[in-house]
Amino acid sequence: RCMIGFSLMNVIGAVFVQQTMSVAQNDNDIMILRKQKEMDGYTKKLKALFSALDANQDGMLCHEEFHRMETDPDLKIWMHALELSVDDLVGLFNLLDTGDGFVSMDEFLMGVTRVKGQARSIDMAHLLVSVGRLEKMMEEQSLSKSVQADALCAN
Repeated sequence: RCMIGFSLMNVIGAVFVQQTMSVAQNDNDIMILRKQKEMDGYTKKLKALFSALDANQDGMLCHEEFHRMETDPDLKIWMHALELSVDDLVGLFNLLDTGDGFVSMDEFLMGVTRVKGQARSIDMAHLLVSVGRLEKMMEEQSLSKSVQADALCAN
């Protein structure tokens, strides 16, 4: 009788552990799905903001369109709701712009999701872009100097 009770307790314990592990796995899946749904919703809101900023609906933001956020209180509130700082719009535009003077929808989405949150995020992203541009310029200068040096040596 004691042995049956002990066996029954082991079976109940094993079922309890199995159910706990199953719930834990589902929690991870639910967490991943919730996070993905949040990101999809955030992206949808960013697309709506981009469309609101794009006055001529050409799919590109110029300086004037982008800087409407400085004067339009609704756009400022929208930016704050999306956890984006409106304190340094010139820096944000330069960060998002790849050098052509315009910000496309893809540039906007990629760049803004990288700087979402505290100002430290935008500062870090700005530094990364600046360093990348400097590296490119230095490589071009180095190549130019090498070509000039080779030309001098050939003479």
